[in-house]
Amino acid sequence: MAPKIYEKEIDELFLRHLQHDAPDFRERLFKEFGIDSPAAVDAISQTPHEGEGKAGTIDIGIRLPCGRRYLIENKINARFSATQSGVGQPERYRKTVKALRDESVDAFSVLLAPQKYLRATKMSDSFDYKVPYESFLDIMTGEDKELLKAAIEQAEKTPPEPDPNVKTGDFFESVGGIASLEFPELVLKPNPNPSGARYENSRTFYFDVPKTLCLHSEIRKPRMSLQCRDSGEPSASVKIMIGKGGRFKDRLEKPPSLVDIGAYLRPAGRSLGIVIDTPRLETQYNFSDQIDKVRECLEAAMRLKGWWDENVETLKSWHDLIDKLV
Repeated sequence: MAPKIYEKEIDELFLRHLQHDAPDFRERLFKEFGIDSPAAVDAISQTPHEGEGKAGTIDIGIRLPCGRRYLIENKINARFSATQSGVGQPERYRKTVKALRDESVDAFSVLLAPQKYLRATKMSDSFDYKVPYESFLDIMTGEDKELLKAAIEQAEKTPPEPDPNVKTGDFFESVGGIASLEFPELVLKPNPNPSGARYENSRTFYFDVPKTLCLHSEIRKPRMSLQCRDSGEPSASVKIMIGKGGRFKDRLEKPPSLVDIGAYLRPAGRSLGIVIDTPRLETQYNFSDQIDKVRECLEAAMRLKGWWDENVETLKSWHDLIDKLV
């Protein structure tokens, strides 16, 4: 199975070409906007939204010497997210553009994505410009070209916006209810989808890490999730993921306490996964028939949380070794 390409990787690729002397790249990008390539641009990542759209961040912000701004949302095959109040990403971009134009700033929103995504998403017309990855393939070389090609191939395999699925929505809501009532130390993230939609292929519960785990100093902030099933692994699981360390799992010392809670290490994408296998859950089946399995999954999450909170020295030794090996 090919490794997953993350939007952050494409953000970094485009930023690198914008920030350094890459006139062919700038010319190709600004041709999409119908203007000549400027001699220089100010391009930065993760700029905050403004005005009523201030929640969340803009993937790539471009400012021209004349003051004109382009606000880029980069997508590969992920759905548009929403704030806790249900405001979707396209609406946030519209509000930010309006806020800037109200201040007499010439501003435009841009959706950057593979052609398949631009054609499939129902929200592409919410943006002023749609720019396909494919426009840049012929001017890329080496690893950059291979990365962009892999992202395009990834988009070909997964539609960005399947129809909402009521059974999945009910299942997620029921699991969230059990978690908040019986396992209050495990705080699940709110639904990231606009209008509270869930989809048939939604099978992962994400934990709010700052509210669930101790954030140890000198250790990168982890991610934590519970998967109903994992098509790439023999079992469903709950796991905590530390960035960049997946390929070094065999070089890390495993304390007995890890085995005691039924956990082990394995790659989770490019991250290091601290994993406990859990029963498979089916979002399309009755929740009441699976409630014991749900409790077993959440109990495993509690064991994993407890181990993380109490084993800072082991975690720090892993973190330091990974940083040396990367």
